[in-house]
Amino acid sequence: MRKTLTYLCLWLFAIQLAYGQQRKLSGTIVDQQSKTPIAGATIRVVSSKTATTTDSTGKFTIELPANAKQLNISVVGYNSLRHTLSSTDTDISLELQPQTAKIDDVVVTAMGVQRKAKSLSYSTQVVKGEELTKVKDANPINNLTGKVSGVQINRSNSGIGGSVNIVLRGFKSNRNNQPLFVIDGLPITNTGGSGSEGPFGSGADRGDVLSTLNTDDIASINVLKGASASALYGSQGANGAIMITTKKGAEGNLKIDISSGFTADQAFYLPKLQYRYGQSAEGSEESWGEKGSFQDPVGGFFETGTTFINTVALSGGTNKMQNYFSYGNTSNTGILPTNTFKQHSLTFRNSTNFFDNKLNFDGSLMYAKQDVHNRPTSGLWFNQLAGVYLFPRGLDFDKYKTYEYHSPTRNMGSQDWWNINADAGLTGTHHSQNPYWVLHRNPMDQARDNIIGQAQLRYSINDWLSLSARGTLNKRWDKWERRVYAGTQGVLSGDIIEGVLADNGRYMRDASESTALYADMLVMGNKTFAEDWDLNFTLGTSINDTKSDSWSLDQRKLAVANKFILSNIYRDAPMNSFVESISRRQLQSIFASTNLGFKDKLFLDLTARNDWSSTLANTPQEKKGYFYWSAGLSGVISDMIKMPAFITYSKLRVSMAEVGNDVGIYSTIPTNSLGTGILNANVSGPYQGLPLRPEISRSFEVGYEGRFWDDRINLDVALYKTNTKDQYFAYQAPVGQIYTTVFLNAGNVQNKGIEVALGVDALKGEKFNWNTGVNFTANRNKILALAPNLGERYGIGGNFNVLRLNGSFGDFWARKFLRDENGVMVVDDNGRPQVGQEGYVGNNNPKAIVGWNNSFNYGDFGLSFSIDARFGGQVISVTDGYLNSFGVSEESAAARDRGGVDIPAVKTDGTPWEGLLPAQAYYSAVGNRDGIIEGQVYNATNIRMREIALSYKLPIKWKGVNAASVALTGRNLFFFRNDAPYDPELNTTTGVGAQGYDAFSLPATRSFGVNLKLSF
Repeated sequence: MRKTLTYLCLWLFAIQLAYGQQRKLSGTIVDQQSKTPIAGATIRVVSSKTATTTDSTGKFTIELPANAKQLNISVVGYNSLRHTLSSTDTDISLELQPQTAKIDDVVVTAMGVQRKAKSLSYSTQVVKGEELTKVKDANPINNLTGKVSGVQINRSNSGIGGSVNIVLRGFKSNRNNQPLFVIDGLPITNTGGSGSEGPFGSGADRGDVLSTLNTDDIASINVLKGASASALYGSQGANGAIMITTKKGAEGNLKIDISSGFTADQAFYLPKLQYRYGQSAEGSEESWGEKGSFQDPVGGFFETGTTFINTVALSGGTNKMQNYFSYGNTSNTGILPTNTFKQHSLTFRNSTNFFDNKLNFDGSLMYAKQDVHNRPTSGLWFNQLAGVYLFPRGLDFDKYKTYEYHSPTRNMGSQDWWNINADAGLTGTHHSQNPYWVLHRNPMDQARDNIIGQAQLRYSINDWLSLSARGTLNKRWDKWERRVYAGTQGVLSGDIIEGVLADNGRYMRDASESTALYADMLVMGNKTFAEDWDLNFTLGTSINDTKSDSWSLDQRKLAVANKFILSNIYRDAPMNSFVESISRRQLQSIFASTNLGFKDKLFLDLTARNDWSSTLANTPQEKKGYFYWSAGLSGVISDMIKMPAFITYSKLRVSMAEVGNDVGIYSTIPTNSLGTGILNANVSGPYQGLPLRPEISRSFEVGYEGRFWDDRINLDVALYKTNTKDQYFAYQAPVGQIYTTVFLNAGNVQNKGIEVALGVDALKGEKFNWNTGVNFTANRNKILALAPNLGERYGIGGNFNVLRLNGSFGDFWARKFLRDENGVMVVDDNGRPQVGQEGYVGNNNPKAIVGWNNSFNYGDFGLSFSIDARFGGQVISVTDGYLNSFGVSEESAAARDRGGVDIPAVKTDGTPWEGLLPAQAYYSAVGNRDGIIEGQVYNATNIRMREIALSYKLPIKWKGVNAASVALTGRNLFFFRNDAPYDPELNTTTGVGAQGYDAFSLPATRSFGVNLKLSF
């Protein structure tokens, strides 16, 4: 017993002694330049698990272990600091240096490899995550607009979460110009998402995979613009690459970040309509009637939309393991009645170190679920806007808000519209339906589940050599359906079998499942030898496998009216359309890259890659694949020679590259198809049996980077030229060929241009700072060659877009005015313009794109705004053509007020037309989809206030709250100038052949909001 008590006393004494050796340390962490406190900084005792974080005032308190010798202080946006402790420290104050764009900064490049920015021989541009969340958008790519040179972004007109078309350095291919998207070094497959083309529309945008990403999870985006930058990705990176780096856990105590944003959305750039001229005659669709004062159906139709984007994120860990978890929620009601968008997203990322950091694991799982009801569409069919805009003036629009009546002949609800009433024998036209009927009786629903799972293992063989194995899985499930009730306008509704089956409605439904698998193995080295030489290299092999299964149903014959289930399909007649498809594509690759640096001043970049694509089976490339390469040289001139004092840094770079792209799936081995129970024999194949070749793109780039007056001014200039040859075409074969549709390689498309990125710290004081930046892009595109087999022109899409020899990508070819030898318009005896030959009427690509970004900071207040502009280019507005021809536009009313249209003209016999052209005669010839399209072409130049945010760091000193801020935001607030009758950034679809085209698109929206951020 005595022995036990002795041991117990000794044990208690040892504990007391150890406790007595611990001591409490307090301190403050501040910004080295502004001396303002830094919240959320992690203070860790080196070689210990003891850590804490600073509060909102930059203060911290920590219990130091007996053997504590050093502290490590780190926080995002600042350089880490190692502080040595003394035995007398009880209260310390430390300063952290802000991270700036220093020449030794590292950036994420191809394959996720981190490289010194100064060693790169090509152009890249980084946008930090906080720039993407100042004014939030459900699709993070929209927030790149105006922030990166060389980038053109067009949005679909499908509202929040819609897909985007992003092009780097101009259009190159008639198939796909989208860059490769890479998350944490691993590529993903982005869906097209595009809606249907043409004036009738009816197809809906499905959104893209990018819209499923949570913007709050993104740490940065690095844009690799040219082929030299993305050549290591081979055919996947033929159009450049967008490198997305997501957030990961940080060492230290558990940190909780909450971000909550709300915006109110208003339709603000509406067509200019008239309400002073009435319906032409009873029963007429047009409004060329007598003058009066009539009801405005548009003002009360659109609603104020609301958008909530909320995220809660948890991060933390030890020096061995760090975790990051987030939940995001987006909930939107659109400006169209009944339109809703809902998204839930979950992200988990784990980083773990094993065996004294010899083995590193990094894995993440991202899941998103979307549900969309009545996503806006374009075109005349299934579009509410045609009915609202074209509604004849003088009729009572409010009468039709009750969109259906009880039909005694059908004993059910039937559409009620001014020219549609089945019991009154009114069948309407394809131009419009009751917009409320479309919303409630032609509803559309979409659902998407998307999973992106990634895992990376990296083993450090020694201090300069490592081996890694990586893989990603992208799994997507999509569902879509439209329920078309009986009583819908005849072109769109169900089929009738006389005496057997009435119009019982129409059921449209499809579902698809896709899987993309990617895996690679890399050997990476970073070695300094002979003192002056640095060698970085990567050797690797990869495999990319994508497959999809889908089916679609369009059934116009239902057994029971308005019951939209598969078991209600009418069985005694053939189905209208039922198609199931399966596809698979695989790409296998080997690659290598090296960067050799001499004295940290001169750098040589080399890459090589060989791909084997399954789409080139049965061609000479099947076995040998196709090879790409890139070479670049960069030199830091300011380190080589003495330069004026105001030049802080000066660098020249030059690079060349050749990358490729494979051909369409199954085009080298065409197959028969099955549809609705019918075997369709293959009628397509390579032209005259000529083997297909990969598309090849060769590029050359020269650039300059400079920093002046102690980094107060930063300049990056790039000049480039790219030639893309042997594009893959599918076209109708001449008579006498075996196949009616043939495939061939043809063409040479050249893009050349200039990119400028300029950043200036205009004012830099202790309390007030102003940073401003300008991005400028000018690209010129020319088609140098087309195969004679294609004729003079090759149509892409259904919206007047053509490829033509010596023309440019984006050329419009359409009906023009008939003109005499002097270029004067020819009209008939009634003053109606005559139709001439089809010809060139414009090009949808801007001559220049400019973005101006500004950030002001004064104490705890911040103000940022962005203005961007597009100069030149043309767009076609079929909407405006219809509004003019139907007499409901302000333009047509103003012409009537003036007594006609003031355009010089001659009659068909050559005699001059005296006076003004009659407004109705002129606009009925020019307007709608069948009119003279030349009269529907507008200048696309526009300058807009893209976004603005006014923020304030709240002086909250509650225990546990490290930081808090609130911001008032605005997006797409107004145009300084817009020459088109709609927002030229919006398109009916994001497809290649449908840019610069408007057919009853959703109007542009203006958003006002508030963002709240809290950090615990």
